[in-house]
Amino acid sequence: MRSVLIATALIGVLTASASAQTGPNAREAYVERRGLIEADTRCRLLTSTIRDALNVSVAQARGSLLRAGWSNAQMRELDGAVVNAASQRACNDARTAASVTSVSRTVAQWANAGTMEFPGWDRAWIARRTSEGWRLSQSIDAPTAATFGVRQIGETQRLTLTIPVARGETAPRSVSMIMRDPARARSEISLNQRIASGLEAGLPSPAQARTVPAARSIEQLPNGRSQAVFTFTDTTFRDLLALDPRESIELRVQNGRAAQSLLVEVGDIGAARAFLTIRR
Repeated sequence: MRSVLIATALIGVLTASASAQTGPNAREAYVERRGLIEADTRCRLLTSTIRDALNVSVAQARGSLLRAGWSNAQMRELDGAVVNAASQRACNDARTAASVTSVSRTVAQWANAGTMEFPGWDRAWIARRTSEGWRLSQSIDAPTAATFGVRQIGETQRLTLTIPVARGETAPRSVSMIMRDPARARSEISLNQRIASGLEAGLPSPAQARTVPAARSIEQLPNGRSQAVFTFTDTTFRDLLALDPRESIELRVQNGRAAQSLLVEVGDIGAARAFLTIRR
């Protein structure tokens, strides 16, 4: 089975500190690093490691701007302006050379990090360079504790939800993921909507939604504990990466007649995944 992290197309791009960028800082990061990527396309100025790192940075800056209230139209306008400005610079431009030197020093500070956090509005994605356990994870604390993300066991990586099961309790019977069908156009999610409704603002409308079932297993843990493990297909992870950073997905947990909804923030999962693919 090909790695779910490697088999999915490389999307995107992390600020040097891997912290959320907002307002002017995110805009400045986007402009500088998107411009360097365009210059590198024309002039071959960067090593593959630095270019990959800049892609991570651009993706995170884009997510931060969208969460700060920018529209997709504004992002397209900014991107067009950056690309146009970069195309006007000569390959030996002194300002570009200075930016390459500065970014190269910055990248060296985090490119080899083993763990990186990618904050969103409410939740964060944690990316770990590890050969076992959670590669990408988001913690959920309500209405029940759970962990969602990409988990590696041996050579296999799977998009996974784990839910602890206390001794004597019945494990959840099934989980379905409700997400926007990437083939359907998304609606803009305004900052006011997000402030008023929280993560629910990012859920798809019934007309846009698709439901994906998970396969269930039970894992035994030390001290008589256990956890329910629900795994999704590699194509589900691909579709999750295609969503807007402002969107949310619902994990509907069924236990007998009772159901609970766990919400996951899409956030900068694309940037977090791309961080793990940087060649060191």
